[in-house]
Amino acid sequence: MMRRTLSLLVLLLLSVGGALWFERQSGFVMVRVGDLTLQSSLFVALAAVVVVWVLAAVVASLVRRLRHVPYRIRGRLGQRRGIRARHELVEGLIELAEGRYALAEKRLESSAGAARLPVFNHLLSALAAQRRGDWKRRDDLLAEADAAEPRARLAVGLVQARLQVEAAQWEQALATLGWLRKEAPRNHRLLALMARALQALEDEAGLEALLPDLRREAVLPDDEMTALEARLLERRLTALGPNAGADALAQVWKALPRARQRDPELRARYARALIEADCPATAERQLRRWLKDRWASELVEVYGELEMDPPQRAYKPLTDWLKERPEDPTLLHAAARQAIRCALWGQARSYLEAATARASDPAIDRLLAELYERLDEPEKARLAYRRALGLAPTLALEGPVRQ
Repeated sequence: MMRRTLSLLVLLLLSVGGALWFERQSGFVMVRVGDLTLQSSLFVALAAVVVVWVLAAVVASLVRRLRHVPYRIRGRLGQRRGIRARHELVEGLIELAEGRYALAEKRLESSAGAARLPVFNHLLSALAAQRRGDWKRRDDLLAEADAAEPRARLAVGLVQARLQVEAAQWEQALATLGWLRKEAPRNHRLLALMARALQALEDEAGLEALLPDLRREAVLPDDEMTALEARLLERRLTALGPNAGADALAQVWKALPRARQRDPELRARYARALIEADCPATAERQLRRWLKDRWASELVEVYGELEMDPPQRAYKPLTDWLKERPEDPTLLHAAARQAIRCALWGQARSYLEAATARASDPAIDRLLAELYERLDEPEKARLAYRRALGLAPTLALEGPVRQ
């Protein structure tokens, strides 16, 4: 503030001094244009030049400001449209979340033109159309989203495939994903959606072809991957036919990655395939080796299904394991099944009663009921059947359980 005051004071003093100096000068300025002659003192002439220069500067500034007025007006209008578009987007999201899909679609599309990211509005509108069940409108909106932002083509395509999967349009989803896979062959979301569509279509050949990518990219959660591997292993084993030998089954098993060969569910399926192929001795050796390596109830259950000759070969290891795990209901159930094959009715009864006291399993109660009938104890058999049917109402329709 002080500096400004001093500057004005100095300027004022210089102006006064300059005016006094010019006043003492005797010079004059004469301008002649044709017959017109203008004459004035030097001071007045210089003052006129300064005034003209100031006026010219003011006029030039006004012209520049007027030239920018349309841009400012457009900027203000654009800001207002942007604010309104954001408001409509928020309202559209609220309508979508509350299930008013038609209104949500209308709001989102009306604000798409003024939105900074119209692709976002189009995608949300497509979701609203999907919820209304209007597949054609959904696809049209997705096409608009793709046109609005070509760089988001993969994202838009994945949204389209996801919506098609949700609508159970499996063939269309596979077609969309197949096209996208050319651009992003290792995209995790793409591979997961493709696996889901192939499973829904029961296209096991397609799943077999996709399996290496699913393994390499670790796309699916471990439990889903295990279920898929088991399904495909079942397919390969079944394809060998009922007369397949142990060697043919072993080749299928060894084709699995080593990490998957340690999975109890897959091991159990392979062991059952050996049993069904009339190779119980091979299955028994494998099961004992696997159980020594890693205890698993799935394998113990399969061990109880073995039909060895003589049956004591399968019964003896179970009694040894029971010394270490006397409270294991799956092991007690397996021991009871082998005891029945050995005609050890009392031992089988003890095992089953101990198992049913430790776990609620309709298969155990069903087997115990059959054993009570064999031992001529109808009342206990009736109670055991009632417990089994209470746990699994359809058990009576499944036929006798395997011993």
